[in-house]
Amino acid sequence: MLELNTSYTFSQVPYLTYEVLQEYGEAVVKDFAPECLNNPIPIDVDRFLEYYLHLNVDYRRICHNKKILGMTAFEEGTVDVVCEETGQPEEMPVTTGTVIIDTSLTTKRNEPCRRFTMMHEGGGHWLLHRKAFSGDNPFGPAGIYDNQYLAAKEGRMDYSRSRKEKTDIDRMERQADFLASVILMPRPALRVAYRNFFKFYEDKPRRIIRGTSPLDDAYAKQLPEYVAKTFNVSNRAALIRLEKLTAIVDKGWPRYCH
Repeated sequence: MLELNTSYTFSQVPYLTYEVLQEYGEAVVKDFAPECLNNPIPIDVDRFLEYYLHLNVDYRRICHNKKILGMTAFEEGTVDVVCEETGQPEEMPVTTGTVIIDTSLTTKRNEPCRRFTMMHEGGGHWLLHRKAFSGDNPFGPAGIYDNQYLAAKEGRMDYSRSRKEKTDIDRMERQADFLASVILMPRPALRVAYRNFFKFYEDKPRRIIRGTSPLDDAYAKQLPEYVAKTFNVSNRAALIRLEKLTAIVDKGWPRYCH
């Protein structure tokens, strides 16, 4: 497992720019599956968590309202889940490095969301935030849920465009989201997919600017769908990744430029 060398806040949250996360994520892909760095193919998320990060993945019904889709335990303990037979809360013992994925994501329809949630927990929190959630953190573990040693992925599909980071938790969620997207859609492989998309339409690769022409508006819809299918991610995850790389922008760009 490729470790990240960086500085940390007093509360043990890493200082990371998007570019640092980008380079680190690409280095992780190269270390785990070099064939995925330059080729537009889906990375094996299950193998990544189990064999590269040495995490234990379990599927349980986490809550009734799907507010939480995934959790990672950084310390040994218990976590409340829903009993499949009774529908009542029950305690589940967890060991360090246990990732729990909600059973709602096990359907074929939710496969892209499952992959992103797993990469958010493992490729994001486990790689970046073990110090913050550690029980020996002098400023207290960073967890905001009932069990303070847990990082939890809230039940929103993929990740948000918002750049607001008011708390350490906000900052860690953004970091985990962004690193997950980099590992799932590494920049070199995404460039190949980008060129292939334009080649199919016999057009020259260029930045897509929404609101300037019907063609660009059509491309802005079709390109994320193509990228999503290529990397087995959701359309939303693909769109936001493309926006953050300014491959797709709005008229009056820059708006989502980082």
